[in-house]
Amino acid sequence: MRVLEAPSVRGWSPIGTPGGDNGLSVDYYSPPLRIAGALTALPASPPYKTVVGGVLLVDTGAFNGSAMGAYVVPDGSGADPSLFAYGSLGSQTGFGPPLFQVRGISAGFGWNSRVRVPAADALGSFPFLMALDNPGAIGADDEEVDPLKVLSALIGGGNPWVRPQEGDLWFAAGLAFDCFETFSGRAMALVQTGSDLTISLLGAAGMQLPTKSDKKIARVEIGIEATLRPTAGELSIGAAFTEKTFLIDPNCKLRGGVGMKFWFGNHPQAGDFAFMLGAIPAGRELPARYPRQQPAGLTWGVGSTVNITGNAYAAFTPKSLMAGGSLDVVFQSGMLRAWLTARVDALLEWNPFYFDVGMGIRVGVSATIKVWFIKIRISIEVGVSVRIWGPAVGGEATVHLWFISFTIGFGADRRSQAPALDWGGFQGMLPPPENMVRTTAVAGYTGEGAPAIRGDVKPWLVSNGGFTFTADTRAPVSKVYLNQGTDTVEAATDTVVDILPMHVRGKGSELRIWLTYNGLSGALGLWGRSVQRGNVPNGLWGQQPDAPNDGIIPDRILGMRLTSPPVDHGTDTGFINEEAISFDPINPDGNQPLSGEPATGPVPARPGGVIAAIRDGIDTTATRNNRAALAQALTGLGANLGTLDTDLSAYARAAGTAFTAEPMLIAAG
Repeated sequence: MRVLEAPSVRGWSPIGTPGGDNGLSVDYYSPPLRIAGALTALPASPPYKTVVGGVLLVDTGAFNGSAMGAYVVPDGSGADPSLFAYGSLGSQTGFGPPLFQVRGISAGFGWNSRVRVPAADALGSFPFLMALDNPGAIGADDEEVDPLKVLSALIGGGNPWVRPQEGDLWFAAGLAFDCFETFSGRAMALVQTGSDLTISLLGAAGMQLPTKSDKKIARVEIGIEATLRPTAGELSIGAAFTEKTFLIDPNCKLRGGVGMKFWFGNHPQAGDFAFMLGAIPAGRELPARYPRQQPAGLTWGVGSTVNITGNAYAAFTPKSLMAGGSLDVVFQSGMLRAWLTARVDALLEWNPFYFDVGMGIRVGVSATIKVWFIKIRISIEVGVSVRIWGPAVGGEATVHLWFISFTIGFGADRRSQAPALDWGGFQGMLPPPENMVRTTAVAGYTGEGAPAIRGDVKPWLVSNGGFTFTADTRAPVSKVYLNQGTDTVEAATDTVVDILPMHVRGKGSELRIWLTYNGLSGALGLWGRSVQRGNVPNGLWGQQPDAPNDGIIPDRILGMRLTSPPVDHGTDTGFINEEAISFDPINPDGNQPLSGEPATGPVPARPGGVIAAIRDGIDTTATRNNRAALAQALTGLGANLGTLDTDLSAYARAAGTAFTAEPMLIAAG
């Protein structure tokens, strides 16, 4: 390896030789292969103490690629260093069958680092995805881009693409492809684990028409982002036009996109979802957890005289549907100006049912007339708008004629707040009854016992060594009762239950838990227990719609966890069946000494040898003194032996019958 003048690799401007002693530039050239690289210390600012980055460029003529990475040491936080690397390899011609040609591949990993996942409308500027189109430029349009500056942009700034995150690990793999020579795309899979398991699929694909002509009548490119967070219980999907999209004319730009989010599992908002198109107008704000989109629509400058602007939005949630849009056409030529404005907005709620629809159109013209040395501006506008709501049905109509404007109201007044639901309407917002309250076996469950005795509820077969279960509900609880009595209040707080859709406050909610064993009531008073707490949605159990904490009410009682008392084995051996006391036959069969026959064989003798040595020596003065000295030494070393027996005569008496064979005896020392 030697320091040379910076090479020039296809798709790159020269890397340049790092200045001073803080870097190294490498060049290897053996036609058709050229490898160039640079490793240098990059500027570090808090929270980073040291940043070392490297870039490696490869060009074989048919393929060219790049790899870059960085090693980051945090500044004084005690966190471990962070490392990441990413590389791509591509071909200008592609390889594979004509109907599907691969143009590029990429891969990367990070240790103690995390990648910022871009929204669908920002995928066009995501460097890792852009590298699939042009590995030599990391997606940059400027051929004079400095790859070390690209690396600095990846890890620097206030919102870097790659940042240190202790304990996190990520892997990425991507593919760029062409289909039928008309459709091109790039896709990437990104898996991140550690602080939050995240699986992301990122892609951008598009086509342009016609494919062979230099004059294009349309170019459509869409970015797609899908991220799954299984541990958190969240799935988000987004799709948006990139800045390269146009129709009919390059000046007719399409923008905006759609976003979807679903919540499941243990997420506080499990069961909620949202579908969004464009940006929701002011006055119809939705919870912050819902996806946020850029305005959707088009902008078209037709020549130098006509400008057309259109916008659209839509939002579909479990509670409502809202949609609308606008169209503005402006003609400007000299001192003459004309315009057309049309708008529509609709809101539909179904629990309770409510609608609010407004639409309007305005047409106007203005001109500037010069009379002698005086300019006079004349403007005429005609418009009408209608708004209808209900139930009860009402509305208003506004008419605008030049300089006169008036509004006519009819029917019922517009509601000032959402009407209260009755209990039947509110029940439709709750989970099904079979899922509203649940009991779950946690430990000691061995299967289902007898057949169901009440509906589809079957008794539990549990271990006699211990059993734990939970009883909880999807609604907040103010009191929990054990057993079927009314005086056994196990958990009672000052918390009351509010029902926002019903406009009800200060109610109580009770959860009762009891146990039956073989058809008889079992007492839970001696069971170990702990209160289960969690979050509940403000939209159901809050006091006001615009509550803080992102629509979450934290730390509400939801149930209880119960564990059976410790097992009392007692002193009784219990029932012993015939099999337990059966014996193995002796072959050949014969008389035993207990049957009254005279004894045969040698006469049993008292134990001798090692057993006799134990019997005669275990309770002597010398043995007791040695045992006391050993106990004192162990106590001095920190062992807690407790109170020791000093009378060992029982051990001496038992030695003659305690052994079935003589133990081994090894002399000490």
